[in-house]
Amino acid sequence: MSEAAQIDTPVLAVESLSIALPKGGDRELAVENVSFAIKRNEVVCLVGESGSGKSMIAHAVLSLLPRGVGIVAGAVTVAEENPAQLDGRGLRRLRGGKAAMIFQEPLSSLNPLKRVGKQIEEMILAHQQPVPSAAEVQARVQTLLTQVGLPNPQLLERSFPFELSGGQRQRVMIAMAMANRPALLIADEPTTALDVTTQRQILRLIGDLRRERGMGVLLITHDFGVVADVAHRVVVLRHGKVVEQGPASEVLRHPKAAYTRELIDAVPKARLADIHGTIARPEPLLEVVGLQKTFRVKRGWLQPAREVVAADGVSLTLHECETLAVVGESGSGKSTLGRMIMRLTEPDAGAIRFGGADLRQLRGEALRQARRQLQIVFQDPFASLDPRQKVGDAIARGPMAYGMSRTDAMALAKRLLVRVGLSETTADRYPHEFSGGQRQRICIARALALKPRVLIADEAVSALDVSVQAQVLALLAELRQEMRLAMIFITHDLRIAAEIADRVIVLQKGRIVEEGSTAEVFTAPRQAYTRDLLDAIPGRAFFDQPGFAAGNASEFDDRVQRDALKM
Repeated sequence: MSEAAQIDTPVLAVESLSIALPKGGDRELAVENVSFAIKRNEVVCLVGESGSGKSMIAHAVLSLLPRGVGIVAGAVTVAEENPAQLDGRGLRRLRGGKAAMIFQEPLSSLNPLKRVGKQIEEMILAHQQPVPSAAEVQARVQTLLTQVGLPNPQLLERSFPFELSGGQRQRVMIAMAMANRPALLIADEPTTALDVTTQRQILRLIGDLRRERGMGVLLITHDFGVVADVAHRVVVLRHGKVVEQGPASEVLRHPKAAYTRELIDAVPKARLADIHGTIARPEPLLEVVGLQKTFRVKRGWLQPAREVVAADGVSLTLHECETLAVVGESGSGKSTLGRMIMRLTEPDAGAIRFGGADLRQLRGEALRQARRQLQIVFQDPFASLDPRQKVGDAIARGPMAYGMSRTDAMALAKRLLVRVGLSETTADRYPHEFSGGQRQRICIARALALKPRVLIADEAVSALDVSVQAQVLALLAELRQEMRLAMIFITHDLRIAAEIADRVIVLQKGRIVEEGSTAEVFTAPRQAYTRDLLDAIPGRAFFDQPGFAAGNASEFDDRVQRDALKM
């Protein structure tokens, strides 16, 4: 084949693909008659809500479909090979060789019992022929870790996955994927749960490697902000069908399908000019004074423990019916702050004043009664719910613990399920029968069952689709007014903070580096760190520019044209 023909040949071709679900599912086909292609040095984004079939297509590309799910029509071609027709040896050669995949949650994809350097070595040894020497493999591992921007590769290759941050684990996954110079990289929601600066770094890294190696990239995402930053072309899926596809600039500026417009409109756009300042309130409902917390992490028998400062003199106030956003990168101490306020993590020093008492001094029944008025919603609703307990029982359990009869508690649970947008009949179902957004609504209903005065939302919407995210944010805003709730909203997404918060505090390495009204912090940040966080918002250059609605996207178009010249 000539060089010109090789350039024109897609590294991935999906032709009229249909994938059947097991009988009894929500629908007969997970994917129906889907077609698209990816050329060398091109990024194609698959966009859609959970359940739209995005990950099914990605798994079909590498013949990783679960048992009972199979291709019933059409075909997939990867680097001129059909995965469905390959035997075990052929599939092993394809996976990690010609095509590689980065999964959403690296911790579940990496072997927790093996050092990361050994896991990268395995990728090299499984595909390189002739088998390289030990010295060559070691040098290759070091090169890969350096290329993905990890500090101190010699030390890091001897680390276990749990010793790394989320961003570092994702970089290790990228290093493994790049080990054999694949023609196609599949990235399945690789940045969803990462903070904005780490997300920007990961997306830039994938872009740099794409340009350097000329590979095609299939990026699966539900966030059009990410699409605006990296995509050349977009395929929009809904219920397994393509509702729209085309050049990214066209789809973003002139979406033809109403569903595409809904997804674009659901992107929090931080309309900073419309943000109002905080109304002064004389008496704080909650007051945190000088919280200190240092974790000591053991590194081995002969090595001294490493100290990690999670809170360094953190102070804040929260008033009735106010939403305070706590923002910062992973490791800044946001979640630890929320857990300390709830007394789920004990501070080393400081005070937490609520209802005329210092929560740190309360014990036994006094602490139990105080906790009734402070509730928390965690990031992962599935891990927060007992999989063996019906959701109605999960909601009713709290009121029953404080003396309410089972009959009244179940009636309350059903009313709350309706209030958060579900039906009464869902009370008799189990958590695994719901989507992620529905489970988060159930967790919100459970938190509200005790009629708290303060609700702490710890990354409560970061892993949800943008449309579901918008619905949950609207629900929280309604409940705040209806129940006069005060909220501490912990998030790494500044777009969400700008949309929901009255005031913002910015944490960096356990310290508050900036605080003030949302308008002040977002329109006139005083600290370089805050400006860096704002600059890292996905798609901000596209969505926040004047005249976006009129289709003024010159910076975006210039990038797409520059990349097109390199293809």
